Amino acid sequence: MIAVMFADIFTPIGLYLTGVTLLTILTVLFAYSVIYYWKAKDLAPQLLRIQDVQKKVGQEESRLEELKFEVAAKITELTKAEHVIAEGKNEQEWLEVNRDKVETLKVEVAALQARVDQESDNLERKQEEIEKCLKTINEAKEEQLTAEKLKNQLDVEVASRKKQKEALEEEIRGLNELKNEASDLKLEKNDLDLAIKELHRKFSDADNELREKRNELVAARALLGQADAARQVLAQLDKTRDMNEERWKDLDRPLVDGAKTPANSSLDEKEWLAAFESQLKNAGFLFNPRAIRAFHAGLKCSETSPLVVLAGISGTGKSLLPELYAAAIGMNFLPIAVQPRWDSPLDLFGFYNYMEGRYKATELSRLLWQFDRYNNPKAKSLFAEHMPMSLVLLDEMNLARVEYYFSDLLSKLEIRTGLDAENDNSRRKAEIELECNAMAQADQARRLFVGLNTLFIGTMNEDESTQTLSEKVLDRANVIRFGRPGKLADSPKKETFLRAYETSSITITFRNWKKWCTGSRSTTDKNNLRRTITELNDAMSAVGRPFGHRVNLAIERYVAVYPGLYNEALADQIEMKILPKLNGLDGQADGFKQVKQKLNGVIAGLHDEALMKAFDSSCDDASTSFFKWRGVMR
Repeated sequence: MIAVMFADIFTPIGLYLTGVTLLTILTVLFAYSVIYYWKAKDLAPQLLRIQDVQKKVGQEESRLEELKFEVAAKITELTKAEHVIAEGKNEQEWLEVNRDKVETLKVEVAALQARVDQESDNLERKQEEIEKCLKTINEAKEEQLTAEKLKNQLDVEVASRKKQKEALEEEIRGLNELKNEASDLKLEKNDLDLAIKELHRKFSDADNELREKRNELVAARALLGQADAARQVLAQLDKTRDMNEERWKDLDRPLVDGAKTPANSSLDEKEWLAAFESQLKNAGFLFNPRAIRAFHAGLKCSETSPLVVLAGISGTGKSLLPELYAAAIGMNFLPIAVQPRWDSPLDLFGFYNYMEGRYKATELSRLLWQFDRYNNPKAKSLFAEHMPMSLVLLDEMNLARVEYYFSDLLSKLEIRTGLDAENDNSRRKAEIELECNAMAQADQARRLFVGLNTLFIGTMNEDESTQTLSEKVLDRANVIRFGRPGKLADSPKKETFLRAYETSSITITFRNWKKWCTGSRSTTDKNNLRRTITELNDAMSAVGRPFGHRVNLAIERYVAVYPGLYNEALADQIEMKILPKLNGLDGQADGFKQVKQKLNGVIAGLHDEALMKAFDSSCDDASTSFFKWRGVMR
């Protein structure tokens, strides 16, 4: 009974002690499992590194086998080369054929040696890695032995590592053997180097001999080259000479047939002008005497105003007057019909045809070249003493934009003022360079100098089909307007008039013309003119339309050379230079009344009723719209 009681008491205690024991055992096992897990985790990277090293060792063995095969192939090629040399082939021929190959073999052997050295270095580095891995394994092994429950597993693992180590050591011994083989290859390479040096010596001897032969050949070729160059130069000279003659053949064709050196002339201006007006009237031509004198004076002002423009309605004799004038005074006359398509100076002077290899000259360029005594040797010999005069007519010049085709020439004509034509450098500024082949030499190009012996006239119809003149052209031109004639002419006799001068001995020279252009006025007229111009410029400034030195000089020049009264000359310049600047002004604008009053006073003092009437008419229009100067229709 007591036993039963003790059993009842100790049974729960035993069960409790048993549970505690089992729990302790499980805890210990769990701790060992954790330790094994961490140890295994530390060993895993080392195992992977060992596997990588094994893989790389296998790759290196394969590469060493390939190197052995390549070295054997190169040794075979060298053996063949020595055999060819032993057979006694021609050294010079063999050198030319196999020199590059031998040099290639040397480069390849050097590359192989570099690769062998590199592989040796790689093997040494890999051996060091293996030793580090073994050291790590030994340290891990010592740590694992502290865990009793894992001793057997670690022993097995260590045994396995030992086997792997033995395998690696075996591989290392194999690599060492490869290293020894590489040393043997170095010895073989030294033998090859000696053989190559011997070949180089033989090649050097052959090179010296070949060099001597080449020098002789180069000298011979140089002589042949000099001969060929000489032949080419001669051929080029012949070709250039032919091309140069053909290039300018069209320009060299004289425009004026039978042009001869004009005799010195001493025409009296007043007598000639009176005779010209009388002959026009006798032949049935009705031109206002003021228009004739203005036309004549405008031509004499070519140094400051290089263009005379005849404007007005069609059929009033604008194109006829220049032709009759040139015939009566003995000038060469060239009419040029302006085309609406003209848009560059090439339309005036011509162009270089690259397809034909020649310059396509116009009548204007032919005329200018024929009488250019500064650039044309023939003209220089013919007109050294007396230069003829030429009159160029640009008929209906405003069918095209004048600025497009004539502005360059107009600028060159203006630059002539003050230049020394006899000085090449000074004259070049005003010369026109003709378009030429870009390959032509400097002495093959041509330039034109338009001297003061060539005068320019333009005609223009003022209608809806024509272009207006720009400010640049107006400032450099004297514009004379032809209005509706008060009386219509009865069949004027143009042919009779021209025929009378065909056999005439009247021919004005440039020297005679320059004397005509040296006109002057009295001191009183000069002082009055300066004062009037200053007053006019002040009045024009009030409406924002002042003028500069060019207009001032042009007015003074015109008044000085005008073959008539002072009042007529100044009235013409007010009509041509001053009043056109008022175009577009509002009649109610500030200052307009002031300038109108001033101009009325000046014009009234000139006693020119036609000019006053035309000015009043334009001012009346300005009172309702804008000022539009239509000129004086004389």
